Amino acid sequence: MKCYIVLPCFNEEKNIKQLIHAIDEVLKPHIPYEVIAVNDGSHDRTGEVLKDLSTEYPLKVLVHRTNLGLGAALRTGLISAANAASDDDFIVTMDSDNTHNPKHILDMVASSGDADVVVGSRYIDGGKQLNVPLHRVILSKGINFLVKGLFRLSVKDATSGFRCFRACLLKFLYSTFKGDIIESRGFVASLELLLKAVRFGGVVKEVPILLDYGRKGGVSKMRLLSTIFGYLALIFKFRVLNDLKCFG
Repeated sequence: MKCYIVLPCFNEEKNIKQLIHAIDEVLKPHIPYEVIAVNDGSHDRTGEVLKDLSTEYPLKVLVHRTNLGLGAALRTGLISAANAASDDDFIVTMDSDNTHNPKHILDMVASSGDADVVVGSRYIDGGKQLNVPLHRVILSKGINFLVKGLFRLSVKDATSGFRCFRACLLKFLYSTFKGDIIESRGFVASLELLLKAVRFGGVVKEVPILLDYGRKGGVSKMRLLSTIFGYLALIFKFRVLNDLKCFG
């Protein structure tokens, strides 16, 4: 059993070294792991830092020459992980800006015995978020309210990007959708992947996490208006156009 950590990276030179150190400190004593970092057209020193780290840690670096967005970076990393992983492995997605604490990965893996997807949740008992801008809190809670009502999902934090997937599920989704496993460009990609996983029978469970924006170095990559429109377009596609029919 091995754990693959997919890290989309865009201008993360202030964060990525600390994060890789923390991942190694948490996982190395407990489970074999490999980090797959996707340098998504960074124009700071992210690429150089990743190259240096790859000589010391089990780190594979994939490169987009131009910035293609979070969705494309996730797609590249997940396809690489799906091709490398065995069915009994785990594939984790998380942010590269230190807002997600790697200590929660072990909780996710431990909780995956009866789930195909384990979501790191801010909104269940024991979960919490700190220092998050008000507009992002409002957006997250609003989209989660819509998703829960329209798709009858029991997940309280469907927009969380911190997740642990059974590799067999992602390998199945990749075999089904190929390069379209994620079609969304931005932050909407995490919700798209979750909806596809549930549509094809994936069982979802949540574990509490602490999301702390006070740990973040650099500026936010989210474009608020395009993210709002992206979520609404995704919901329209999956619900109104009936691409995904049943979320019982």
